[in-house]
Amino acid sequence: MDKKKKNKSSYKICKVCNRICYTRHFQRDFENWTSGNVDIDNFIKYTQLSAHNDVSKALEWISYDQFYNIEHIAKDWYQANWIGGNIIDWDSKNKSWERNDQDIINVELKKLNNTKDIKLEFTNEV
Repeated sequence: MDKKKKNKSSYKICKVCNRICYTRHFQRDFENWTSGNVDIDNFIKYTQLSAHNDVSKALEWISYDQFYNIEHIAKDWYQANWIGGNIIDWDSKNKSWERNDQDIINVELKKLNNTKDIKLEFTNEV
């Protein structure tokens, strides 16, 4: 049995999507991260809870210290490199997210001013 089939066989079927589901794994990690803003956290959590069987639809919070080579490219916009990789699956054996094998991912960062007061209007830019 290949690794993917073995890992997925340990999942439970979701009552919402009636398929193997990732939401419970995201949910277990909610207390381990925060952006510092309730609205942003809730938006990220919403995408994770809506992903069900497609992790590519989920956003995740990545702390600033995981970026390097940060360069200013426009007003309030930056580009940077991130080592980590996108989530591709849940590894049941190691109880952690399996990530793609990309060594470096180029990302764009948006500077948010007054993040304590920001509302979800910023999501149009995401």
